[in-house]
Amino acid sequence: MKTVVKIKITVLLFATILFSSCELELQDNYDFQSSAVFEEPFGEITAYEFLQQFTTPVTEDDNYNPEHFNYMEAAIRKAGMVDEFNQTADTLRTYLLLNNNAFVGNGDVIQIVTGSAATRETVLDNAGNPVLDADGNEVTVLLTPDEVMERVDTPEELEKLRTLLNYHITMDYVDQVPTLAVTQAWYTFQTLIPGVDGTISYKRDDDWDVQINGSGSPMPASARTGGWTENVRNHNYVFNNGLGHIIADPVRNQPY
Repeated sequence: MKTVVKIKITVLLFATILFSSCELELQDNYDFQSSAVFEEPFGEITAYEFLQQFTTPVTEDDNYNPEHFNYMEAAIRKAGMVDEFNQTADTLRTYLLLNNNAFVGNGDVIQIVTGSAATRETVLDNAGNPVLDADGNEVTVLLTPDEVMERVDTPEELEKLRTLLNYHITMDYVDQVPTLAVTQAWYTFQTLIPGVDGTISYKRDDDWDVQINGSGSPMPASARTGGWTENVRNHNYVFNNGLGHIIADPVRNQPY
């Protein structure tokens, strides 16, 4: 008998909840307002103006931030190519932006153009002798990017610098999709250097990373061997005059 009573009470309680719930008013649909920002943060400036935003003073290590663009900005001015990186008539270009790391060190831009990778100079006394520190080592100071670019002082060196910078501007808007539609396939484009010597190849992998002039590309051996293959470090900076990818080493077709 007790069991029957418990069952009846349970059924009655369930029925009460069921019918009372039917009397609740329907809630209004919640209109979600996203706070996410989908605008391009650099979409109103040019590639050159972007570089100018990342030319900070030396770090605590008495060096320039390797991820910034102190040397490239100075190189563009030295080459007289500010207008080329500032133009807005053609908004479908791709700019390969060379960070500071791409300029310093053996085989990088400064050595390619000037024949020396030096970015420091020895401090001399009034007699022209090197100043020594307490340990007997020569004291050196870091040159400014403008001072480094002063070493580009012949017509041949200046032309080499312009050629190098022109090769890092592609005359097509090279984003991963839809431009590089098929993964692991090489796509060839023209840079601002005319002719076959001015072509460059891009490929994206399954993770959307982009490689330039790598193994298997249609580029000549001069572009694929000797450390000239380069992976894009940061992708898809949208400017009002094109698209930018950041790389940490220069690339080439033929030797500069």
